[in-house]
Amino acid sequence: NAGINAIRTFTMPPPKWIYYIYKTYGIRIMINDMMGRYGMTVRGRWVFPTDYSDPEVRAALKEQAIGVIEKYKNVPGVLFFFFGNESNYGLEWKSTEIENLPVGERHAAKARFLYSMWEEVMKESKTRAPHIPTGIVNGDIQYIDLIKELCPSLDVLGANVYRGVSATDLWERVKKILDKPFVFTEF
Repeated sequence: NAGINAIRTFTMPPPKWIYYIYKTYGIRIMINDMMGRYGMTVRGRWVFPTDYSDPEVRAALKEQAIGVIEKYKNVPGVLFFFFGNESNYGLEWKSTEIENLPVGERHAAKARFLYSMWEEVMKESKTRAPHIPTGIVNGDIQYIDLIKELCPSLDVLGANVYRGVSATDLWERVKKILDKPFVFTEF
């Protein structure tokens, strides 16, 4: 009744529900692994904020994402694999290496770790499930230049965009800089 044809999930519904929703209503599901956006458990210890430069954290996130890909790769009705949820807005962890940078450069340096990790996961997704497009859920199009540089495996850019009644220059910038399909994941 809502007139929709796709849903993005934050939780991981059972594969049989995804198939049922697709078969019964024609609605496809965008599987969205948060990739530690709001914290995560690493070796039995809660970690927040998520430090995307930490090798142990990166390994745990990749293992988790691969598990999601494996679980859903053959489920009819899966439309995309998305990773993150405005993770570019949560780059608040500290490290000696980054804290030595000027304040204005710190988040951009942290973003490089985030987007390079996403690239590793998307590349793995293409190997394990080449028939399912992969992407990220970014906060607006912040760091679009880094996305272009560090995420060559990206098929579609998803973004949570809260600009009011107009997308302003979003379409032009995505086309000019990234030249990839774009989808509003929240607006």
